[in-house]
Order: sequence, then structure tokens, then C-alpha cells
Amino acid sequence: MSRHDLTPLDPDTVSCVIVGWDRPLGSFFTHVYLTDDNNEFDAPTFEIGTDFREVTDPAAAIELASMYAKVPDGMSATLTADAEREGICESPAVVGILYAAATPPVNTDGWPCPF
Repeated sequence: MSRHDLTPLDPDTVSCVIVGWDRPLGSFFTHVYLTDDNNEFDAPTFEIGTDFREVTDPAAAIELASMYAKVPDGMSATLTADAEREGICESPAVVGILYAAATPPVNTDGWPCPF
């Protein structure tokens, strides 16, 4: 997983903006944390790329990030290089195939995490 902290455009309203590549999900992601969000679980206020292969083009992650932070030149190339270097974990696809092939319900609670 890669992670790049960006400088917020307005530090009074945005506390943190993060972009990166998530290998297990095979997705680029953006997390935006607003200063006035009192989320007790410290979850992002806005986020994309949290589902399996949800964001396969770094431009989508950069587009959201650019609304809240200064995005350095070359960030698309950086994220693409992160994805190429780290690759994709195929385990989520295998789990999806198991669900499709099995007779419901499949209980995966006791399965060890492969990544």
C-alpha cells in the first residue's frame, strides 16, 4: 500500500488528504478528513477506492484530492508507479469466486486473512 499526504488547500476546514494505491483492493484511493467532522471512529469524511478495483485510473483519485488539497505535478505518474511496483493481490477475486460457486450461506469469519 502506498500513501501520499497532500497539503490541504484550506487547513481551517481540511485536516488531511491522502492518496495512494491499495494492493489488496487493486484500487487507487483518496481519503479526505474535514476538521469539523466529529466522526468517533476517525473515518474519512469523503473517500473513494475502498472497494475491490473501484478506482483503476489514478485521475479519479487525483480529481477528488484536488478539490481539497494541492496535488503535486506528476502525482498520476507516482501513483501509477506505486501500482506497478506493488501489483494486485488476487485473493479478493478468489473469495468472490468461492461465493459464486458455493451454496449460500458461506461463513468466512474463521478464515485467515491472506494479506
